[in-house]
Amino acid sequence: MNYENRIGKVRHLLDELNLDAAVITSPTNFFYFSGTWLDSHERLQAIVITKDGELSMIVHEMSKEEIKPTGLYENLFWKDGDNSLDLLATVLPDYGKISIDNEWPSHNLIKLMDRKPHASFVESTNTIGASRLLKDSQEVNLLKKSGAIADDVMKQVIDYIKPGLTEKDVTEEIKRLFALHKVEQLSFNPIVGAGKNGAIPHHQSDETQIAVGDMVVIDMGGIKDHYCSDMTRTVVVGGEATEEMKKAYSIVKRAQEEAVKAVKPGIPLKTIDDTARRVISEAGYGAYFTHRTGHGLGIEVHEEPFVTSDNEQLLEEGMVISIEPGIYLPGTFGVRIEDIVVVTSDGCERLNHVSHELIQTK
Repeated sequence: MNYENRIGKVRHLLDELNLDAAVITSPTNFFYFSGTWLDSHERLQAIVITKDGELSMIVHEMSKEEIKPTGLYENLFWKDGDNSLDLLATVLPDYGKISIDNEWPSHNLIKLMDRKPHASFVESTNTIGASRLLKDSQEVNLLKKSGAIADDVMKQVIDYIKPGLTEKDVTEEIKRLFALHKVEQLSFNPIVGAGKNGAIPHHQSDETQIAVGDMVVIDMGGIKDHYCSDMTRTVVVGGEATEEMKKAYSIVKRAQEEAVKAVKPGIPLKTIDDTARRVISEAGYGAYFTHRTGHGLGIEVHEEPFVTSDNEQLLEEGMVISIEPGIYLPGTFGVRIEDIVVVTSDGCERLNHVSHELIQTK
C-alpha cells in the first residue's frame, strides 16, 4: 500500500481546511495509514500527521513487535505508569486547529484539551474520513476478493435454507461457511428475517422457524484481509411466491437496477437515493422503504459516503458504496436486494454477482 500517498492526502486537506494536525487513533484508521492492525483498547495508540511535515506514531511498548515498519513515522513508545496523553501533547502544536479521530473516546479529548488550552479541536470527517473515500486499485482488489467470498457463501446458504430450520440455524451456517474462507470476522451479525420478521430491516435472528412459502431476507458479510463485504438477497423458501411477493420483489429489483445505472462520477449521492426511492414510491410502496439507499464500504462495513436523500456530495471514481433498496410490509414480509459497487470512470462495477431473480427454493 502507498502510505506516503495516503499521508499526502491528509496533508493536502489540512492545508485546504486551515488545520494544523490530525490525530488518528481507531484501529481502522491506524491500519489505513500504517498497515498495522492494532487495537490497544483503553491504551492510547495514535498516528499524528502535522501540516508542517512531522509524522509520529505513539503506541504502548508491548506493541513494538507488532508495528509494521514503513520508514515514515517517528515511533514513540510509552509504558504503564507513563502518562500517554502527555507524550501525545508533545507532538501537537500549542496553537491552531487539530482534527481528532471521530472514534476517540471523549474522556481522552477532554484531558488533551486541558493540556492544549490554546488549541481548538474539530472532528475528522473532512480529513481522515475524506482521505479514505477513494479506494486505490489494491483496495478495490481486496474488496473484490471479499465480495467473491460473500457470493460463494450466499449461493451455499440459498441451497441450504429450507422449511423447518430456524433463523438461527441459517445464521450459524452463514458463520460456518465464512469461517471456511478464513475470514478474520464477520462484517456484522448476519440478518435472517423469515416471514413477518423480514419486514424489520435489522431483525436479529431468533428461534423463528422458517415455514413453507416464507419470504426470507438474508443480509451478511465477512472481513477478509481487513476489507469488508456486505450483500443481501431475498428468497422464497419451499413454496410458491404469492402475487404480492412477486410484485414487491419486482419493484425492489427495478429500483436497485435503476439506482445502479445512475451511479457515475459527478452525480450527487442524493440522486442515487432519489432514483431508488422514486421507483418504489411511484409503485405505491414509498411509505415502506424506511432507510437510506446505501453506505460506503471498505475497512469498515459502514463508512463515508452515505447514500441519503440529503447528501449533495458528488460521486467520484474510486468510491465504493452499497445499493440496497427495500420494501417492508409490517406483519407480512420484507424484500431487500443489496450489492456493493465501485464507481468507475464512466459508471460503476458490481462486486456481487449472485442472481437478482426471485429464487424459490425447493
